[in-house]
Amino acid sequence: MAKKGLSRELIIDTALQLVEERGPMGLSMRELAMALDVKAASLYNHIAGMDDLMGQVGLRAAEMRSRAQLAAIAGKTRKEALFALADAYHDFAMAHENLDKVIMGLQKHQHPVLPQAGELTVKPILQVLDGYGLSADQKIHWQRVLRAAMHGFCVHEHIGGFSHIDLPVRDSYRLAIQAIHDGMVQAESN
Repeated sequence: MAKKGLSRELIIDTALQLVEERGPMGLSMRELAMALDVKAASLYNHIAGMDDLMGQVGLRAAEMRSRAQLAAIAGKTRKEALFALADAYHDFAMAHENLDKVIMGLQKHQHPVLPQAGELTVKPILQVLDGYGLSADQKIHWQRVLRAAMHGFCVHEHIGGFSHIDLPVRDSYRLAIQAIHDGMVQAESN
């Protein structure tokens, strides 16, 4: 029987905290059970296993990132919204590197929550792109370019890839986002 008060929500919350602290590879059912002061077997009354748990952590992380981006772009359009979105993405990725890894791992493992996480990922981006006069196909291309630029930049920053030259990294990031804005403005007239 499950320990009184143990719930799927509490298990996911605790797993999310452990992933934040230790990284995705640092989470095990044994460690999670210890953190919750229960037997590992009790966890299976609420979750199907590690795959289910990591999917739920990834989905929760995608929700957190999406909320941050939607809050950042509220009331803004076009360039102002684009930069607010990019800054919110960057801030989340830098503050929650391990959760970002879990989100990205959902695609690699074709996890069942992937469609939900994908929708959470593109919703704020498409909301910003709706402010540009782009065709449906152009929006698909530009959201891919934007996601690749934002994520790729954050990955390089995490591994120290931009640490060898004494120029502000944030300035380079903003230059990349400006180039995307300029490209979308150019695409509007085509």
